[in-house]
Amino acid sequence: MAEILLVDAAGMSISMLSTRMDKYAKDNGLDYDVLGMADAETDEHIKHTTPALIMIAPQVKYMYAKYAEKYGATIPVVNINMMDYGIMNAKNVMQAALDAIEAGI
Repeated sequence: MAEILLVDAAGMSISMLSTRMDKYAKDNGLDYDVLGMADAETDEHIKHTTPALIMIAPQVKYMYAKYAEKYGATIPVVNINMMDYGIMNAKNVMQAALDAIEAGI
């Protein structure tokens, strides 16, 4: 099972979205685990697991360049749509994740 990693500053609000996305994936037969975590934890996590995609929360979109530079050659990195994040629209964010993985962005 592949992993989609969602990143924000503290890991709190992103965990709500990741829980909803993970449930959406399971309910729809998608072969993905979705994990939300704080920026400070990602380097250690990625040492042990290579996610299929890294998604950056809107409130930390300034971190996009850091992740794209560090991991972008091997792991697609995208920003999460602010509206979908704000209303915790797991379906739309999951579709954006699947589109990015398919496109190899």
